[in-house]
Amino acid sequence: MDALLNADTRRGGNNPSSAGLTSSTSPEVQGQETKNSQTGVSSNCVPKEKKQWFVLRATYGRTEKALGYFQAKNVETYLPMHYVVKIINGNRKLIKEPLLPNIIFAYMTREKTYEFVKKPALTASWIKYYTDKTKPVESETGKNPPVIIPDNEMTNFIKLTSVNSEHIMVLPPKRCHFKKDDLVRIIEGPFTGVVGKVGRAAGQQRVFVVLEGLCNVATAYIPNDFIQSIDTFTR
Repeated sequence: MDALLNADTRRGGNNPSSAGLTSSTSPEVQGQETKNSQTGVSSNCVPKEKKQWFVLRATYGRTEKALGYFQAKNVETYLPMHYVVKIINGNRKLIKEPLLPNIIFAYMTREKTYEFVKKPALTASWIKYYTDKTKPVESETGKNPPVIIPDNEMTNFIKLTSVNSEHIMVLPPKRCHFKKDDLVRIIEGPFTGVVGKVGRAAGQQRVFVVLEGLCNVATAYIPNDFIQSIDTFTR
């Protein structure tokens, strides 16, 4: 992840997790054996809650501050960036900005997120879940569930957004028109390895990575010779 030119990736601690670049989606189960010092009875530890990629929203202007809080708590984060052309003092300049303003991807357990989004946390008023309005309200919270990106889809998203291209586009689902629902893998060019659906945007054929409940992200133009049909997306 250190080699990504178009991303702000931060990890806290001296031994950071590499989970952001793995495709494993199975829960972590540690079978360590513990022994009660008084009874001498051994018991297996219960499975640990699985870390997941949560989509969080920071209020306007507080993204950097939020990243600092996550880093202090040893939470791995991902902030996709892109370059935009702006006119400053009459001159055209290439400026690096977040691809998804105010959105932060954070890798942790649901319980860990409470340290940031639930009172009495100091950040609870300005760091919130990005919720999935397409899913039923949770009985425990009375709200829609937070958007969670599966590990393999997050790896795919990172692969796409790490390409230094000003032609990457973010589009709401209603503006995406796929040729068909079949999955393809890009086999040539800067986006090699990205998996998605073929569609059109801005008059060009592109491959779209779908982040359910959030948005769709499209590559630059991809010719037919650069794509290969696949049956399933496993990594």
